[in-house]
Amino acid sequence: MYRFTSIARPIDPAYLTNRALLMVLPLLMLLSAGLASLYDIDKGPVAAAFSGALAAFAAWALTRELAPDYSGAAFVALALAWIANVAFGATSVLLVFVALLIVRLVNRSTGPRWRPLDTLGVLGFCIWAAVSTQQPLLLVISAVAFSLDATLKEPLRRHYFAAVVCVSVFIWMLLGDVRLIAADLVAWDWVLIAASAGGIILVAATSPEPVSYCDTSPDRLDRVRVNAGLVVGWLAAVQALLTNGPSAWLETPTWACMLAVLISFADRIATRRPGTTSMG
Repeated sequence: MYRFTSIARPIDPAYLTNRALLMVLPLLMLLSAGLASLYDIDKGPVAAAFSGALAAFAAWALTRELAPDYSGAAFVALALAWIANVAFGATSVLLVFVALLIVRLVNRSTGPRWRPLDTLGVLGFCIWAAVSTQQPLLLVISAVAFSLDATLKEPLRRHYFAAVVCVSVFIWMLLGDVRLIAADLVAWDWVLIAASAGGIILVAATSPEPVSYCDTSPDRLDRVRVNAGLVVGWLAAVQALLTNGPSAWLETPTWACMLAVLISFADRIATRRPGTTSMG
């Protein structure tokens, strides 16, 4: 597969965490379907099963990119995303997959630099997602991600051009009737944004050298790239809140992923344990 693309990451059951995921997801599907039947939810048991599993998987996958050394954080995000899906109807995962790809672009968890078709595919996906969701700030975050990959260790310079395209489409969207900042954000929203920013800065500043390896090489992940990817993921979550308002706290699993990372960080500080897992 890696002969053709540097984007995809298969779920290899050789890793314990991946085997656990493959066992947990069917259980969540059954629970979601059962709850939908019990409480007569409009979308029905089958739709509820797939919706719950997709939200849980998306949160798990993104958090594995945000905190590659802490597999426990991914399962915390999985649980939080599933609860939000069942209790609050949080079903939108498009932003999660956009964030996953641009974080992976920055941290290079797969190992090799992206191929031209990888760049074009993700660039097109980011543009489509921003236009379809009317979240123009998502293009700014994507431009940041492409610029970081063109700047950090073993840079891929053509991603500067991808960043320019993102900014150009962002400006084009601004010329239309598009909302940039939601009007219903209140003081508590800004307080929580600031608190999460402080938490992410602490995580990045105190994180040790990664122990996880790239998928396709014996090289360990680069600390600067991993931290930069974490910041990009946080920015993707913040831009959704700025654009869509307070509803964005629960409408996608993105903030569940950020909360899981912060919980993992707090646990690490409390127990003073370094990372103990590798990517899988």
